[in-house]
Amino acid sequence: MAALIAQPPSLSAEPQEGVALPPSPEKIQAKFELSIVLTLHAWQDLSVAVQNQWGGPDSSEKRDWFAGAIADLIAASPDADVEYVEEFLQNVMNDEFEAVLDDGSVEEVAAKIVGLRKLALQGNFTIVDEMTRKWEERQRRGGETIRFQHVERAEDEDDTDWDSDDSGQDPDDQDTEMAEAPPLMRIPKEKAQPEVDDEGFTKVVSKKKR
Repeated sequence: MAALIAQPPSLSAEPQEGVALPPSPEKIQAKFELSIVLTLHAWQDLSVAVQNQWGGPDSSEKRDWFAGAIADLIAASPDADVEYVEEFLQNVMNDEFEAVLDDGSVEEVAAKIVGLRKLALQGNFTIVDEMTRKWEERQRRGGETIRFQHVERAEDEDDTDWDSDDSGQDPDDQDTEMAEAPPLMRIPKEKAQPEVDDEGFTKVVSKKKR
């Protein structure tokens, strides 16, 4: 009589029916990066800075770069807390948009980003999926297009063609005095220096009519 040999449990990598595999690291990172972009676009203070071009004519592109910079910051410092992210956000708003915010929105955005990262690491994408759904509804009504950039901006890239489109606003409406004279290009007016003639005498120039 043949002996019955117990078969070991299958070691197949295929998931059992009804059991979901955990999300891949790539999906987690992609969802988190998307949540950063959507959070920045929903930030009212940043939207005002972009619309008024406080960061110069490439303010919209700076916001795209901003999202990538936040993702890179947290990738380099996985233990970044709300205070750390808040300080980074405030520094960028100050340096790039010349905006010092004291309305509590910086801390609120920082806390939201840190919270969304924790959820993403847990494989919980409920909030970011809801944010995406609302964004897609806005897109169908003719909203702006979002971009995400993993690049470091240099100070001399003002004339660079960026891969970003803000179709929600007419480019002709974006020509403001701030765009024509960005804060970084403002040069203090110097006093006129006295002129000395060939004989060593100083010429005195009066502002009044002679």
